[in-house]
Amino acid sequence: MTAFLLVALVPGGPAGEGRAEAADVPAATASPTPDKDLQLAKDEFEAAQQLFVKEQFDEAAARFLTAYTRKDFPAFLFNAAVSYEKAKKLEKAEEFFRKYLEQDPKASDAEGVRARIAALRTILAPPAEQAAPGAPAGATPPVPVLPAIETKGLVVIDSKPAGATIYLNDKKAGPFAITPWHGSLPSGSVKVILEAKGFKAEERTLAPRADKLLDVYIALSEEHFLGWVEIVSNVPGSDVYIDKKEIGAIGKTPYTGHLKPGAHVIFVEKPGYKPVQTTIDVAPGTASTHAVTLERGENGWITVAGRGAYGAKVSVDGKASCTAPCQTEKPPGLHKVVVEKDGFEDYAAELKVEKGAETVVEVQWSPRPSRTGAWTAATLAAVSLGAGIYAGLHANQLKSDLQSDRDAGRLDSRDPRFSQGKVWSYAADGLFGLATVFAVSSVISFLSHGPDSTGVVDQRGVSFAPTVFVAGGGFAASGSF
Repeated sequence: MTAFLLVALVPGGPAGEGRAEAADVPAATASPTPDKDLQLAKDEFEAAQQLFVKEQFDEAAARFLTAYTRKDFPAFLFNAAVSYEKAKKLEKAEEFFRKYLEQDPKASDAEGVRARIAALRTILAPPAEQAAPGAPAGATPPVPVLPAIETKGLVVIDSKPAGATIYLNDKKAGPFAITPWHGSLPSGSVKVILEAKGFKAEERTLAPRADKLLDVYIALSEEHFLGWVEIVSNVPGSDVYIDKKEIGAIGKTPYTGHLKPGAHVIFVEKPGYKPVQTTIDVAPGTASTHAVTLERGENGWITVAGRGAYGAKVSVDGKASCTAPCQTEKPPGLHKVVVEKDGFEDYAAELKVEKGAETVVEVQWSPRPSRTGAWTAATLAAVSLGAGIYAGLHANQLKSDLQSDRDAGRLDSRDPRFSQGKVWSYAADGLFGLATVFAVSSVISFLSHGPDSTGVVDQRGVSFAPTVFVAGGGFAASGSF
């Protein structure tokens, strides 16, 4: 379940001026013309959510549909369908799920809703139609299992002037949408960034909730000091750096934003293409567009990514390359790639790098066997060796004493030192043998390893706009170091 949010932008007034009806957005002085239909839809939405929580599903569906008569947002149809399904009115649920897709066929959850409609139709079909082909007569057909589902909220972002760019959380991921826009956002904290050409950018941190409708108004003030720039490239989605690359990319092409007046160094990069560096001059109160043309590079790329890759050391052709997750540029041809991570078996493979292509390796890690047993065996070998040396020295001492007494004519054949010497000698031999066994076991344990770490390799060719990447065939590769 997600929440409902409205953002409207109106020029004029100092930066940050605006009205906020959401509890977590500060209020300001500007007051736009109220949208009475939106307010009525908000009231119906919240009433419907309260009824839904109370499991009064028929009444909740009716209130969601009343909200739809005020504002024809597809999410209201979806919520009505969920309410009817909870009320066991599956025909009505199927009807409104279908209407939801008719109005928003490109919804992010469209595939899941289509599958749900198919399941509902199967449940509603006569038993004869439900039977699987070839099933025995009279057999009870399996009943489709409907996954759990809940109502959703809605986010409505509008602006004046229309056409403001919407970013979520930061600009690195690129533009999210253009106003006016409506859809769903997940519950939780989210930062909304709004930008419009000739206006100062505004940010608000919101906390959408599934049972609330947030009505947020932000007034953007006109910008006369900064300059507005747009950076575009023939390869959409290229990383854009401004002035300092070490601070990271600030966005992707097409990038828009304000910059301080003066000269700025722009870097535009994309895997598979030659990086471009250019200098632009920004004048206060002006808007300018800068087009960058990327040329296909002569080299290829090796990217090590995937779950658990963080912190792994990557070597290419015997030389340290980078720390995963990372990407390294290499000339076309075969390259020996080794990925090492503490506690896991190394991954090693010979990968073919092609011109202008990205070879992505996702390592499937195999845990390295514990060395505790090896260290225990080594310790026991050392102890046994020490004890054997002690027993051998003691046996030799007894032998030396007996020899001295024999030479002096004082030796008695019943002297207990004869039997003691044999015991110490046998003990020394046994301990030396035991030390050898432990030492061999320790060496074997230290040299042993588990199953090789494997890797899934995907080679992606890079092409020019409008399509940036074309997925190639994937294959598995494995190896050990």
